[in-house]
Amino acid sequence: MSTGTPYTSALPCTPDQWPLLYLCTVAVLAGFGVLVNLGVLYLSIFATDDCGSTTPTPFRCTTAGTLTMYALPWMGLIVAAVAAVGLGLDAFGRGDSPWRFLLVGAGAHLASIGAVVTVVMWGRRKQQTTTGRA
Repeated sequence: MSTGTPYTSALPCTPDQWPLLYLCTVAVLAGFGVLVNLGVLYLSIFATDDCGSTTPTPFRCTTAGTLTMYALPWMGLIVAAVAAVGLGLDAFGRGDSPWRFLLVGAGAHLASIGAVVTVVMWGRRKQQTTTGRA
């Protein structure tokens, strides 16, 4: 049985340091988001490999579709970072915990990546059924 002092953190944070710790966490997660976006960009480049060989042209092969695939993850990351910082600091100012708003930011980023997957897959099923019958 231990009668020593209770566990205390090696790096105690004062209430004034919590916003900085939260912003650093958002920055690290945004850095991981940049790596994820680079992977999505790499994969979306190959999504247009079959363009020009199909009739009708799928949305991903149009200029608007290609720009959508390239821009959506980056816009989602910007929205995620702004939402996490803005909502988190607002909650901190009211005395609530800001940490739950990291999930809001992650959800916004994942939604943008899901939209890219939808653009890539849109028209693929129709294309596979028409080429399978030929």
